[in-house]
Amino acid sequence: MNKFSKTLIISSFLASLSACTAFTEISSSTSSTSDAVTPDITLNEFVNKRYVAIRQDAANGSGENLDALAQLLGESDKNAFAIKMKTNFDTIFMDIEEPSEIISRIESQVTSKKG
Repeated sequence: MNKFSKTLIISSFLASLSACTAFTEISSSTSSTSDAVTPDITLNEFVNKRYVAIRQDAANGSGENLDALAQLLGESDKNAFAIKMKTNFDTIFMDIEEPSEIISRIESQVTSKKG
């Protein structure tokens, strides 16, 4: 084999490795929420598994975790839900001992089912 052929083979190999890595990173980052939301998951399970990500999305006022949470809570307007989560961030997340505590706070501060 000449030097050019070896270089071409090595370059092709490295390119295929980087493509695999990119695919793995993309699929790993996008599958986390969709894997967590299944028809049989409870609201408590979702919040306990995704608490940190929900908190981060709430601080940003948008995100796939808030969309999933809105769906689990039966909220039809995901954008309005996300905005309310951001607006009420301190009330919802302050002094939390267990992640599931945010559910009652969200229901009283954010959802359209408020009493």
